[in-house]
Amino acid sequence: MLIEFSLENFRSIKEEVTLSLVASSDKSLDNNLITTEVLKKDNLLRSAVLYGANASGKSNVVSAINSLRNLVILSHTFQKGTEISYSPFKLDNEYLSKPTKFKVVFIKNNTKYVYGVSFTNEKIIDEYLYYYPEDRKAIIFERKDTNDYKFTINKKEQKFYSEKTLDNVLYLSSSTQLNYKKTAEAFDWFKNTLAFIGATDHPQLIDFTMKSLNKDATSKELILKALIEADLGINNVIASFEKISIDEIPVMIQKQIKFLVSQIGDDVEKMLIKTIHKVVNEKGEEHEVEFNFEEESEGTKRIFALIGPWIDALNNGRVLVVDELDTKLHHFLNLFLIKLFQDPTQNKNNAQLIFTTHNTNLLDLDLFRRDQIWFTEKDPRAGNTDLYSLIEFSPRKDKNVRKGYLVGRYGAIPFIGEERIF
Repeated sequence: MLIEFSLENFRSIKEEVTLSLVASSDKSLDNNLITTEVLKKDNLLRSAVLYGANASGKSNVVSAINSLRNLVILSHTFQKGTEISYSPFKLDNEYLSKPTKFKVVFIKNNTKYVYGVSFTNEKIIDEYLYYYPEDRKAIIFERKDTNDYKFTINKKEQKFYSEKTLDNVLYLSSSTQLNYKKTAEAFDWFKNTLAFIGATDHPQLIDFTMKSLNKDATSKELILKALIEADLGINNVIASFEKISIDEIPVMIQKQIKFLVSQIGDDVEKMLIKTIHKVVNEKGEEHEVEFNFEEESEGTKRIFALIGPWIDALNNGRVLVVDELDTKLHHFLNLFLIKLFQDPTQNKNNAQLIFTTHNTNLLDLDLFRRDQIWFTEKDPRAGNTDLYSLIEFSPRKDKNVRKGYLVGRYGAIPFIGEERIF
């Protein structure tokens, strides 16, 4: 479970901002809360939604989470001299040479962890990992000025691992690959608990849903049930992979495909998806009609791509981060997906959802608590992003938040000039 995420000097975020999933004292919508023994005095939120004008920085907040995840997972593969993906705030020259900073607080196996890192494109500057056994802070490692390490446990073993860690590689990643169990727990959270879905449809999402359909009967039943509940008119899905000859592939990309096959040794396959719709004819007789997946609407394709990762996240208690959830989806489909996370009877493993959207119809205090609604706003002069929660405005629980947002009461909306263009 995610407790909070902080970032600084990343794209439009100049100074530190923090997205917190710690619940406030708000007494509404208890079903939207997660109770955990790890946080004795606090509850966590099942979801958080980010609003803001285009280019206000909301996508940068969720992209930062994904950037940290990718850095942790891939860092150990870097060779000496490999550049780190580094996107500092560009509108202030002073920040172009400052490190990007990320900090994440999370729970793994009933233990609270705090992981932080700062880096430039050339090297890791600082890095640390703390955990809280029996609710007391303990240091797993601290790293300062790239190569100045501090260990309080397994000192000899960790010193050996640190000497094997390049300047541009995370110690969290390298020590885990060297089979150090104390860092492996945190690494596994990034790799297996944290998941990200971008705003653009990706074939891997459809591929994931297809594989889930064919995994076992239980997975297929859950996915089909969700698709039927979404009222898409689909009663069944037949998903398979078919091997194809390289000669069937367009000539322009045959050379690249042949190279990839020679490197990874896999066969070339294409996805085959058939959707089954039940219809009733004029005589009242029911029969099935088969459609190719390409014949379905863009919204149906989007919900199909999302439903596999959605069910997987709910089953495995993942933290699912989604940029622009509303892309190609009707408002009711947005509601359907969100409510799966916020319903304790559906979300039994305390999965969490963080997403950005422009769908103002979701700004409803019967759906979200005030501490679940977040806004990003860009300073028009300096160009940096601020991140804040609706709870800071203390609106009444019977307040029309959507209307207040649209008239600019909470900021985070575009200001469009009225001068004539033509």
